[in-house]
Amino acid sequence: MELKSFEHVLIIAKDLEATKNFYVDIVGLSVGKRPDFGFPGYWLYLGDTPCVHLGSHLRGVREATGRRSEDRGTGAIDHIAFNATGIAAARDRFDAAGIDYEHRQVPGAPLQQLFITDPNGVRVEINFPV
Repeated sequence: MELKSFEHVLIIAKDLEATKNFYVDIVGLSVGKRPDFGFPGYWLYLGDTPCVHLGSHLRGVREATGRRSEDRGTGAIDHIAFNATGIAAARDRFDAAGIDYEHRQVPGAPLQQLFITDPNGVRVEINFPV
């Protein structure tokens, strides 16, 4: 087996609309085409790639994927990360929206990071090469 690319992460949203708005308005993804799985959700795109999938409740995801009812997901994901440009514009966007962020300089690397948290408690890392 040879992996070709990373495809997506699925977030079970406590508040679907607030989560969608966070990833569109704050992170900068766009809403795109999504199959009708029989439960509410969104596929959020970075360019042509639907990289963040949102579901409204775990029951619908279980039914769509054939998972057992006792499955609760991994619960082990610490954060998701994106690569970006324009760290000053990102800080301005977060400040204007009242979004708290943590700014880090990666030790020994030409990389700055901003960490924000989505409405479900998922940390989002945005990396800015310098």
